[in-house]
Amino acid sequence: MCRAAERDGFVLSASAQFGFASAAGFTDDPRLRLITQHLPGDVARELFVARDAGASVDDQAGILAAGLQAHYFRDGGRRASGLAVEFTGIEWADFGVL
Repeated sequence: MCRAAERDGFVLSASAQFGFASAAGFTDDPRLRLITQHLPGDVARELFVARDAGASVDDQAGILAAGLQAHYFRDGGRRASGLAVEFTGIEWADFGVL
């Protein structure tokens, strides 16, 4: 399954709260967002390397937040170019390989 995720990417579904920072300022969004997003293989590789190196859950959550920042919130560079995103609370997360 790891090789498939690294090759084809994976789907992250999560119910979480996010913090946002941009040129206009920053905020912690207290509402839960339900997000389902395909993330590419490079995010899976980075996550597996971090896990295998003993990264903390918070560090691994940061990798997932960066993946969502790039592919969900910034839409692959098509919008919100200055937006920085982090998880401020995760209710649940689920992963699937296509």
